[in-house]
Amino acid sequence: MIYSIIAKKDVTIYERSGSMNTGIDEVLEIEKTVSSSGTSNVYNSRILIKFDLAEISSSIVAGLITSPNYYLNLYTNNASSLDYKYGLEAFPISQSWEMGRGRTKSKKTTDSGATKYEEEGVSWEYRDGRFYFGNKWATGSLLSAATTGSFTTTGGGGTWYTGSGYFASQSFDYEQTDVRMKVNDVVNKWFDGSVPNEGFILLRSGSHQPGNIDEEKNGRPYGSLKFFSTDTHTVYQPKLEVSWNDSVYSTGSLTEINPFTTEAIIDIKNNKGSYKKSSREKIRLVVREKYPTKTYATKSEALTLNVLPSSSYYSVKDMITEETIIPFDSSSTLISADADGNFFNLWMNQFYDERRYKFIFRSISGSYLTPVNDVIFDNDYTFKVIR
Repeated sequence: MIYSIIAKKDVTIYERSGSMNTGIDEVLEIEKTVSSSGTSNVYNSRILIKFDLAEISSSIVAGLITSPNYYLNLYTNNASSLDYKYGLEAFPISQSWEMGRGRTKSKKTTDSGATKYEEEGVSWEYRDGRFYFGNKWATGSLLSAATTGSFTTTGGGGTWYTGSGYFASQSFDYEQTDVRMKVNDVVNKWFDGSVPNEGFILLRSGSHQPGNIDEEKNGRPYGSLKFFSTDTHTVYQPKLEVSWNDSVYSTGSLTEINPFTTEAIIDIKNNKGSYKKSSREKIRLVVREKYPTKTYATKSEALTLNVLPSSSYYSVKDMITEETIIPFDSSSTLISADADGNFFNLWMNQFYDERRYKFIFRSISGSYLTPVNDVIFDNDYTFKVIR
């Protein structure tokens, strides 16, 4: 199954504006400002993002989630002047921080007529605001053991844990700019109690690898990456995706339909049309031949239970945007089967309420990446999530 949770809080911190808070900006940004001299007066930005993992943790303890993989997903709002090759890194943050309520475009006027940004909440220099708390990010000799922090021009910029298991990365080479970063090691450190969950810090590559190009400190600007934040008014909020294989395939005496040689029809047996956001559903499928062979029988062929092949999968799309919410996956979206037919499990609280979605089904033969046969069932199997 694939289950995604939305970020609890996120923010961009800017080196060029040391105490500016951007807690409720609709975008998160990785940018770099480089002076005309090249490597002097270089200013970066970094992203801080945190997820509430309580439900995931309790589901693991209860045995509902086994051997999961974790992926950090950010969706591009805008990208400009990018190099064809660059990278991003994520580390677990080592100090607490407050999101704040500032914006990059929000200014307030002082008594003298000058304008300034919101400074309460996390920034490049302060982890909880300039005046009310006034706690700065640790630097130099004040850093705790096994943690680090680095900057080019202005002190601050967050602190994070280092060492084996405290690092994730993604490289881009003529690729789309959405982030999908596998973060298993970091999340497992939170779950085993090695370090507290203060979220991820996301920055340009090379900051911790001697001998590699440090993309924050060299003289190349690399362009600007803007992602939708948790405060966006779109469906592209940052997510932590949890995926695991919860499938079983034990068909008993049921007949397996070969959809590559026999035209098949799929219906959803227990589709309620709308589901409570808090519900966890087992979606049952009815699979039958579209043109069954005529025979003498005591019951309708429509009542005969059949199953799809073991290499069959489900996906979920947003009906309006056509955005894939749950993609086909070789292990995490396998359709299960038992003596009552095909089914799969779905947790509804990962979807936006009052929106309509649809299921898509797929059967393949051969390798998942290079299938010999591939059949898609897309017949507007729709549902809605309600409050």
